[in-house]
Formats: sequence, structure tokens, C-alpha cells
Amino acid sequence: MTLPLYLDNHPAPNAMPDGGHRGLWYERFFNAYDDQWQVPAEGKAQWVKSNAKRAGDGPSLEEAVQRQLELVTTLGGRGAVFAADWHFATGLGLPHPVENGLAWHHTLGVPYLAGSAVKGLVRAWVEVWDDSLDDEQRQQRLATWFGSLDQAGAFLFFDALPIAPVNLRADVMTPHMGKWYEQGGEIQDWRHEPDKVPADWHAPVPVPFLVASKPQLLFGIAPRHPDLASELDAVFKALKQALDWLGAGAKTAVGYGQMQENESGTRQLYKDQEQREQKTREAAETRRREAERLAERERLDPFERTLLDLIDARPDKNQSEIVYLIGQVKSGRWQGEERQRVAHWLEARMKATKGQWKPQSQAKKPDKDRDYQNTLLVLQWLKG
Repeated sequence: MTLPLYLDNHPAPNAMPDGGHRGLWYERFFNAYDDQWQVPAEGKAQWVKSNAKRAGDGPSLEEAVQRQLELVTTLGGRGAVFAADWHFATGLGLPHPVENGLAWHHTLGVPYLAGSAVKGLVRAWVEVWDDSLDDEQRQQRLATWFGSLDQAGAFLFFDALPIAPVNLRADVMTPHMGKWYEQGGEIQDWRHEPDKVPADWHAPVPVPFLVASKPQLLFGIAPRHPDLASELDAVFKALKQALDWLGAGAKTAVGYGQMQENESGTRQLYKDQEQREQKTREAAETRRREAERLAERERLDPFERTLLDLIDARPDKNQSEIVYLIGQVKSGRWQGEERQRVAHWLEARMKATKGQWKPQSQAKKPDKDRDYQNTLLVLQWLKG
């Protein structure tokens, strides 16, 4: 039996910390052992129930899904969102004190379907269930799509990731012949080991386990080489049929893991991807313009650079550069030749801005005409 090894001075918490990794907590911090390090039935049920909560961080999942979709499309593939009709469970055969594990994504903390499982699901459909193929077509497709010991398959199958936090639920299975499955191969004399024999006198043993309730997952498939992209539609058709008729993950015989394509969800992901790419392009353009601005500033003389740095550092960015600089001159920041240089700079900027340079005023009250008054000040400073 695998037992936890806790450091004496670092006791394990009784509840998962806020923002913690639900999978790590479920797998490594089981705390329902009794004094003899046995797991009572009520302890298993309580542990599963205590973890039947919402798992995963929305922004982290969104970021991971968008990164994967970008990778898939860059490789010439495509992604599609599929929604489970009911429960979804995967990795139940993984070891765990409650007897049923769950396949958790290592960094996202949510149940997921590994790319190898996606590939196996599609292969099973092609190999066993696709009645539209004759034997020759079937063998050709198996060799091309999935490869062999000597050759890689034509397509890359990515992990199927939840597109949003997952609601976990507590479920229970009732195996009647647990010891037959566990120890049936060790029977020496069935007459002396009736508890290991498959028979109708065994009582069901409730075994709790976790399931994901109606998750939505992004499936991604990409061609290994661009010249194989023409078969991508056929691969997705096989995936769609396999998810609809066979189901993914565990307990598919009782309806778990059956999924239908969520076309609106797929469109939304591609729309989000387009917006993400647009923001990336805009950010790159902003960086390019800033680099050009800085390069242009480096070509200026030191005094002009000082003026621009002063303007950039003004407290109120909504204030006009001209008005701010005039205020600095009026406050006595520069005198003599330096003030004249600032005045020349102001004159050039004001003349380049429509309506700012007004040596004459047509206003009834010229003293209230701000542009006229500013122009008079600059003309006065130009004289020294």
C-alpha cells in the first residue's frame, strides 16, 4: 500500500488552500486513513464528496486553450469544441486510496483527455466501427493516419482541454466481483476460495469516484506535413462519429463520455483567437512606433531632448504640450538664451498647429483670446 510521508514539522492542511491545484490535492493529500492506515468505506466517500467542486482557473484555462488553438492552426490543423452529454471520467484505473483515480492535467488542475487517448479513440472507430470503409481502405487509412512501428502517422493529436472550469460530481460504481478482477489469476482451488470466483452470490461493493459533469473540451488535430491536410476533414469526421457513438474516457458502456460538437463554442474560440492576434499586431505596431520615436529623439540635440522629456513627464497628460511649456517658461524655468530657444521651439509647434499662432486677434476682447495672448508671449520671449 502506498502511504503518505509527511514531514513532522509540516503537517498537511485539512482543506485545499484557495486557488490550489485540485488534482494535486486529490492525488497527494488524501486524509481519510484510520489509525491503522486503512481506508474505511465512509472515508472514501467523504473524500470524493469533499472534492466534488468546481476545478480549474478560468483565465488560466482560457490562456492554455488559446495557446493550443494557435499552435494547432499554425501547423495547418484545426480545433473544435465538443460538449459532453452527461458525465465524463478518465483515468479511473490510476492508483488512489479510494480505488479509482482521475487523469488530472499537471498544470491546469482539471480532468482532461490525453492526446494519445484521442488518437486511440479515432483509431478504434476506423479499425472496428467505420462501416463505410472496405478492408483495403481501412488498412490504408490505419497505416496513413496512425502510422506503424517504422513510420509516424500523418496526424498529430493534441490533448483535449476543458475550455472553462469543470464541475466535479461524486458518483459510485457497484462491482459485484472485485476479488475476481483483482485476484482471479491467483486461484489455486476455487472450492476453497469462493470469494474470488465470479458468481451471482457476491454482494455489490459501492466504490465512489469523481466525474466531470458535462464538460466542454477543445480537441485539436494537425497534419504532420502540409501535403496531408486534404484528409483533415475526414479525420475530424471520424472523431465526431467516435465521440458521438463510442464516447471518450471510462465507463462509455453506460453513456459516459459521449460528446457532440458545439459549433457556436468553436466559432467563439476562433473569434477570440482573431481578437488575440489583432491585439498582438497592435502591440507590435505600438512598439515599432515607440522605437521610431525614440530613434528620432536620439537624433535631436540635447536641449530639444530635454524639452521632450519634460513634456512627457507632465503630470496632466491631457494638457496641451504648448500650454504646459508656456506655463514652464512663465514660471521662470529658463532665462536668456535658453528661453529664446524654447520660444523658437514653441513658435514652430504653434505654427504647425492650426489656429495656435495668432499674431493678431479678431476677438472683441483680445485679452480673453488665449491663442493670441500665448502668441504675444512667445513673440516677447523671441526678442530676448
